[in-house]
Amino acid sequence: MRIFVSIKQVPDADDLRIDPVTNNLVREGVPAVINPPDLHAIEEGIRLRERYGGKVIVITMGPPQAENALREAIAMGADEAYLITDRAMAGADTWATSYTLYKAIKKIGEGDIYLFGRRAVDGETEQVGPQTGKWLGIPSVGYVSKFIEIGEGKARVIRTVENEEEEIEVPLPAVFTVLETINKPREPDILSLIKSKTVKIPKLSKDDIGAEPNKIGLAGSPTKVIKVHPPPKTRNPEIYRGNDAPQWVYDKIVKSLKEVNEVKETYVKPQPKAKVNGEIWVYIDHTGDEVNRVSWEIMSEGRRIADLLDTKLAGVIVGDDEVKPIIKEAFNYGVDKVYHARVKGFPFYINDVYTRALSKVIKKYKPEAIFFPGTRNSRELASTTAIEVDTGLIADCVSFDVDEKGIIYSTRPDFGGKEMSTIICPNHKPVMITVRGGVFYPIKIPKEGEVIVEEIEDLSTKFKVLNYTKLQKRNVLAEADIVIGVGRGIKSPENIKLAEELASVLNGVVGVSKPLADMGWYPKERQIGQTGTTIRPKLYIALGISGAVQHLVGISGARRIIAINIDPEAPIFQNCDYGVIGDIFEVVPGLVKIVRERGVPQ
Repeated sequence: MRIFVSIKQVPDADDLRIDPVTNNLVREGVPAVINPPDLHAIEEGIRLRERYGGKVIVITMGPPQAENALREAIAMGADEAYLITDRAMAGADTWATSYTLYKAIKKIGEGDIYLFGRRAVDGETEQVGPQTGKWLGIPSVGYVSKFIEIGEGKARVIRTVENEEEEIEVPLPAVFTVLETINKPREPDILSLIKSKTVKIPKLSKDDIGAEPNKIGLAGSPTKVIKVHPPPKTRNPEIYRGNDAPQWVYDKIVKSLKEVNEVKETYVKPQPKAKVNGEIWVYIDHTGDEVNRVSWEIMSEGRRIADLLDTKLAGVIVGDDEVKPIIKEAFNYGVDKVYHARVKGFPFYINDVYTRALSKVIKKYKPEAIFFPGTRNSRELASTTAIEVDTGLIADCVSFDVDEKGIIYSTRPDFGGKEMSTIICPNHKPVMITVRGGVFYPIKIPKEGEVIVEEIEDLSTKFKVLNYTKLQKRNVLAEADIVIGVGRGIKSPENIKLAEELASVLNGVVGVSKPLADMGWYPKERQIGQTGTTIRPKLYIALGISGAVQHLVGISGARRIIAINIDPEAPIFQNCDYGVIGDIFEVVPGLVKIVRERGVPQ
């Protein structure tokens, strides 16, 4: 059995810093490391070889120094490694990267299993694995949490997304992207490290793999990064230091909630900047007859973009008749029409069937752009559809604009939010974009419109769902109006009860920073931040949180932020509305006492 593992080398995000003078990201001297999620793909490949035999072949596309990452993979236990390197490959987006990997695999000799990490930490794309599978013409199973069995030319795996878990059987060869929870990557021993230094690593150029020049690197990439800039400053902090801090914080809580409750979310139609021929579409993600809320969140932004481009907004949904109530509900959120790609007998997402269905309506009706909610199923669907319809896909975006030529500017956080990239897709249509959940608000904009049903005839699939389980869990952080965030300033897991007490009297919920979740001090599903849950509460109170950039990205949508920290230099004080320089163990008990006595507006 030949097991390919594709990895990426990225700057070590922990060593990235913002220059306090220029406010730009400092890259000089920052070491490169294996993209952390890819370590789990390497480990799983080695474990599969240990169970079933075969060979683990690690590949990467990158500059000559990316050879270091391959040697690390060899030290972990991989058998072979190949470096795909050529100046002409620089600047590739995921479309061009997946094409290059596909051509390299063809050159090296195809495999049985292709493993990818779930995501790339520099851009949160989650696209290269499924797109490589599409180029290879083989099934792609995303978000694998367990390999159950491999045999007789098939693989049985557990696929886990936000609210559902499936046991799936697919024929080999196939692509699998693995979750970070699937294993714990091994540490190479000293002898393996020494041995890896002398292993010969073949290098493959564009000519070696027979790549078409117009499909690689920056020149072959449908999407282009046109601007890189630091995160914008969006708040004007009021900082307090004094003995009556509990009373001051209480007053700010009352003030904040009153102000927020007085503001009603309404839609104000903008003046058009340009006129385009195609419509703006929003993909409506669902599980059976239940819609994913992020679909309605981004509908309001889709409405704004459609109005800026003087065109119609349409929802597009793939599914059987169970989606009819969802289609009806979509007209409450500003759509002019809904396209229903009807796949009889497929109420739940199956990648190849849904890709074929969505691609058919795209090719027939030719939209200008399609916005996808940043859910796991939608990200995977967008990835494979982008290859099918030959266009670019911009990932994990949080803000948008258009110019007088009708070009859409999409901005996303990179490196855990340490910098922002603005990206366009100027020469391919439709522009396809995944949008982070928790960034926009669903706004009711009631309309009437038409429903266009497209019957999908080809319902063949390589996926066999053996078992389906709906996970009975709610994302309480995403739903809460008041969130109490806890950082390392809490000092011990036992002290989190202080935050729980404050949350209880405020009718809120507790969330934690990434370090606390990583240490197991609180459940992982309560992690706030770019790599956890992005939240949009009415009020966020940060206790002992310094304000790492990836955390700030996750709370940027909060209406009001109050921070309490003993360190006056903590970055959170530059990213809050109200801040108290003080000891949380002194301020919070007094605050709880006041709230119990007086209450707060809800």
